Amino acid sequence: MSTPTIEGRAGSACPARLNIDRVKKFAPTLIVAGLLAATATAFAVTERLKLEDSPVLGTRIPALFSPKLTEARIGFRLRREEDIQLDIADDRGTIVRHALGTGVFGQAFHQFAWDGRNDSGRIVRDGLYHVQLQLKDEDRTIEFPRTVRVDSTPPTIEVQIRHRVFSPDGDGRADRVDVRYRFDEQAYAVLYVDGKRLGRSGRKKATGTYAWYGRGKRSGDYRLALAAQDLAGNKAGSTRAFTVRLRYIDLLKHKFTPHGRILRVRVSTDAKTVGWRLGGTRGNGKPPLLRLPVPSKPGRYTLTVTANGHRARATVVVGK
Repeated sequence: MSTPTIEGRAGSACPARLNIDRVKKFAPTLIVAGLLAATATAFAVTERLKLEDSPVLGTRIPALFSPKLTEARIGFRLRREEDIQLDIADDRGTIVRHALGTGVFGQAFHQFAWDGRNDSGRIVRDGLYHVQLQLKDEDRTIEFPRTVRVDSTPPTIEVQIRHRVFSPDGDGRADRVDVRYRFDEQAYAVLYVDGKRLGRSGRKKATGTYAWYGRGKRSGDYRLALAAQDLAGNKAGSTRAFTVRLRYIDLLKHKFTPHGRILRVRVSTDAKTVGWRLGGTRGNGKPPLLRLPVPSKPGRYTLTVTANGHRARATVVVGK
């Protein structure tokens, strides 16, 4: 008697097991296909967004301003009519000024003024700020890529003076006053002479020297002061005014009554030698002290001392 055949005996394949094996075999292919499809979809969305016209164009934002001196004019053009709200945020993303501009604005260029103050009316701290534009109909916020820097603090100044007594005669010795300065930021140096602004340095620097030659000025004392003006326009004056003396050649006395045959005359000049004339006698000498022969006849004489084309005079009274 034969034994009947039994289905599903050992060694034959089960259909459920075959389906699981097929899934495992093709799983990597399915994952790759899914990733490719997602990438293609994201690329298509990105390209579509690129092709869409931006609702805002032609932005104008100042890079720097001082709230104590001026306002920041923020301008942009709307491509179409929009219901907007313009806000100012600090560098951490916190909005410090809400609704600088709000409402429905048409297709045109619009400009708004920010005075550098927050919602409480106080000047914001120095730093970078961002301009954010809400498009209410689109439930969308645009942050302009360009930031505005607020700087309302004037620079600090340290000043040193070289050649407080000078003579601009071109001999290479103390021809000018050197005002050496140090600021805590890059700034322009502004020089004042006797309270009047004389000029500004050509470049902005944190350290430098402002030279004053006293051109067109007569001999005498002058008061100089140095101010600093930073890029935002904030200005700081020097801690004090300082006095300098412009002299070519000076005599410490303007009238002499000699006793004896030698007249001693003190001269202030940076020249190495000077010429002199007294009565009918001429000669040269080395400052600061000249020893001159006194005229033998009593009377009033004029003493003239010259150096580098400049002269000083004094009266010499010779008694009997």
